[in-house]
Amino acid sequence: MRLPGTATPKSLAALLGGRATFRGTLLLANLALLVAWGPADYAGYAQAMGGLAFLTPLVATGIEKCALKLIPRLHYTVPALIGVFVALAGLLAAVALAVLAGMLALGHHGPWPVAVLAGLTAICLGLNQVLVGLARAIGRPAQDVANHLVLSAAMGCWAVAALALGATPVLFLALYAGTLTVLNLVLLAGLRPSFGGLRRRTLLRAATGNSLRMAVPDLAGGLTMSLMFLALSVAGAKDESTGLYMAATASSLVLNAFSYLLRILQPDVSRSLHQKDLTVAYNRLSRWLRLLLLAGTPYVLAALAAALAGLRPYGGVGVVILYFAVVPVVFAVGSANYLMENATREALTATAAGAALSLVVAGALAFLVVPWAGALGAVALLAVGELVHAVAILHWLRPRREPSRECEHAR
Repeated sequence: MRLPGTATPKSLAALLGGRATFRGTLLLANLALLVAWGPADYAGYAQAMGGLAFLTPLVATGIEKCALKLIPRLHYTVPALIGVFVALAGLLAAVALAVLAGMLALGHHGPWPVAVLAGLTAICLGLNQVLVGLARAIGRPAQDVANHLVLSAAMGCWAVAALALGATPVLFLALYAGTLTVLNLVLLAGLRPSFGGLRRRTLLRAATGNSLRMAVPDLAGGLTMSLMFLALSVAGAKDESTGLYMAATASSLVLNAFSYLLRILQPDVSRSLHQKDLTVAYNRLSRWLRLLLLAGTPYVLAALAAALAGLRPYGGVGVVILYFAVVPVVFAVGSANYLMENATREALTATAAGAALSLVVAGALAFLVVPWAGALGAVALLAVGELVHAVAILHWLRPRREPSRECEHAR
């Protein structure tokens, strides 16, 4: 299989354009859906989509990132790796279905039919991310672009059907999940995976272990967001789910573009970090994180206080404004996590542990802060979770001020 070379301005523009088109269409579609369904029905849809959004990174993110990390390093065994990653995605999809069944039994995710389809849509979207990531990893970026352009066109059509023809949330989600399923089957047929690698324990262990560890930060982020929707539901503030979901959807234009750019560059970054002493990089990262914590902690608290004082009367608009105000914190910690997960196995494990800790802290605080501050408090807690993650990374980095003895990178 042909592996991707260094990204060119043309390929970057095409890949980012395809993903930006999808994210922009998704935002406009949600505005159309809010108009078509009204605040009450849309709030149920937003509660389901936001509360079950973590199923997407549960299925996808670790596998996609691991493929972009390992394939450039283990290029001599690409066909076997592709089969391992596809099999792992199938296994995680089955796990996600079991989790979905458990979450539906607990309730708090909107009307039952909408919640079922929202969960299935999230799982299908996770599989879609895996398959387009594998296509990029083996040098087929055009499939990624085409996938997102088709998905954008379909999303626009289904939103128009809701706006002009009265399509219900159930029908809209059924069409969305069906479109993703068809695209996934087309992508899978193009990959033609070989499953011989499942018999190679070393390869299976490397792919599975790295995928699961690399999934933790994104899964923790998804779970934290879902806990905020759950906290709103428990607090009797489901109506505020609309503002929080709109904020998350709008911010994805920026955050997902940034994350996607990092993944496009990941093969080159992985090759570079695999062959150099990381002492200087670790020291610079440590200084950057200390500055972030010193400036970011009072900034987040001040932003929340200002939002509670001046933005609460504006409802969902105020939530969106606060969300964008704390986006720089998310950018900064996401960049630190990116370096850590592409460095050594020990660094990857450390950043995964930090992400898990951030989930625990933000989740515990959610049921104290959200009943008092509503969706504005939920947004602030998302930033607090990122700062906790930064503290954990900094704690791991401190012993590494001396020259690093790590010479073996994640395999």
